[in-house]
Amino acid sequence: MNTLYELKNGHPFKKKIWAVGGGKGGTGKSLISSTLAIELARMEKEVILVDADLGGANLHTCLGIKNPAHTLAEFINKNVPELKDVLIDTSLEHLKLLSGATDLLNIVNPQYTQKMRLINHIKKLSAEFIIIDIGAGSPFNVIDFFLISNSGILVVSPEPTSIENAYRFLKNSILRKLRFATAPKEVKKQIKKVMDETVNEKFKTIYELIDLVSGVDEKSGEWLEKQLAKFRPALILNQVKNKDEIFIGEAMKNITKKYLGIEMNYIGHVPYDEKVNQSIKKYRPFTLEFPDCQASINVGLAAKKLIELSEKRT
Repeated sequence: MNTLYELKNGHPFKKKIWAVGGGKGGTGKSLISSTLAIELARMEKEVILVDADLGGANLHTCLGIKNPAHTLAEFINKNVPELKDVLIDTSLEHLKLLSGATDLLNIVNPQYTQKMRLINHIKKLSAEFIIIDIGAGSPFNVIDFFLISNSGILVVSPEPTSIENAYRFLKNSILRKLRFATAPKEVKKQIKKVMDETVNEKFKTIYELIDLVSGVDEKSGEWLEKQLAKFRPALILNQVKNKDEIFIGEAMKNITKKYLGIEMNYIGHVPYDEKVNQSIKKYRPFTLEFPDCQASINVGLAAKKLIELSEKRT
């Protein structure tokens, strides 16, 4: 749950932070991130889109911006004091971009202090919605951006490698969240003890981990169960090519419940559409270039569902 409040037109609103990941590259998460941001802006929501894919930033391309005037490098190198100083305008009135485009190698694997400074400043940005496009893979530098908010969005394509990577990404995210979550001192001590003594592969499910912790301290096990109940990432299945692939989303939802102990919200699917590639070549967001294509319609529906879910949590 996000407790950061801001004002719009003199009235308070709760800032919502959505982090978009997927574990594997090539699933289309940057396109989904940018398109969700566009849909929210078209609803007249104030949106900031953050490109935190530090190894392959390309959100500016998705938005039709060839050469961003400012990038994250200026903030990371401390050329400017605040992230708001490197925000750039987009073609949409209510959407601003924090571009990650840079040629600097030191931004790809930031030091811990650099990462935490960036995360803390992202949380301070003023907008109704902050959408963060994170990098591929499951290293801690990627996972920590995903865990900024409980409203993480997983983008998966209907391929075995994408599904496997997404499952591994979620498992690692859960373990990191549980290990470093704010907890009573004694509870944290028991969790750390079990995790340090137990190699990940020794427990097949998160339930087994909870049982191990409960065996050491029952209250600590109960605390873990409560934390898991709060972790409700959303799932978008992208690049779907036939009707059979649509059901992969529900299958993933059931598997994560059975083995990881979390209730994942399956938001829906986005069909493969050649018009998406055509729009990229034109440097135009596909929802603006082809607003009536099925991919555009489905992303719009996904945005509305995500808003509904986030409002239920407030």
